[in-house]
Amino acid sequence: MNFCPTCGAKLGSKMDGGRDRPACLVDGCGFVFYGSHSIGCGGVVIRDNKALLIQRGINPNRGAWQIPGGYVEAGEEILPAVEREVLEEAGIVAKVKDVVGIRHATAAPNSNVYVVFRLEPMSGEPRFDGDETIGAGYFTWEEIENMEGVQGFSLWSIRRALDTPEGAGFMLYESDMTRQRPGWTLFGITEGDHRASGIGTPARL
Repeated sequence: MNFCPTCGAKLGSKMDGGRDRPACLVDGCGFVFYGSHSIGCGGVVIRDNKALLIQRGINPNRGAWQIPGGYVEAGEEILPAVEREVLEEAGIVAKVKDVVGIRHATAAPNSNVYVVFRLEPMSGEPRFDGDETIGAGYFTWEEIENMEGVQGFSLWSIRRALDTPEGAGFMLYESDMTRQRPGWTLFGITEGDHRASGIGTPARL
């Protein structure tokens, strides 16, 4: 970023929060660039002990196999986002069950948090559009291990989902906080804490 998105002036730099940051030095503007932050989501969909994979049809990594996923759009809640991505990329209507894992990646000035969910398939059969996706299907772990081009993070996510029982980690919570704050989605550890604190209970997904 070279120019201020607020007033159009060429950016300089200033110390803010202990870091030297790109900033607009025009009096009265005050724009400071804190970096680009994004949230992604992916879905491990398991049916009959087989995991759903899609094959990328576009670069980067055209031809690679991965779990379906993408970005959470501005103003979109994360649960509908991952269910949307699974439907768009693989043709499967699925419902979130719990959280498999969270990955945070940084490459200054950008930062991305990616949440992987376990989903239960409700209807549909794997399909691909021939453009963004050029393959889709359910595969056993043995088949996945012998496939070429399966992304490492997808392998990790599928293995975690296969090795852990549903509800073993973070689950969606319903609490006064979420009911009083539209747009909030809260996840918490399921064992013990809600009984002791009374701050919320796992939602039935």
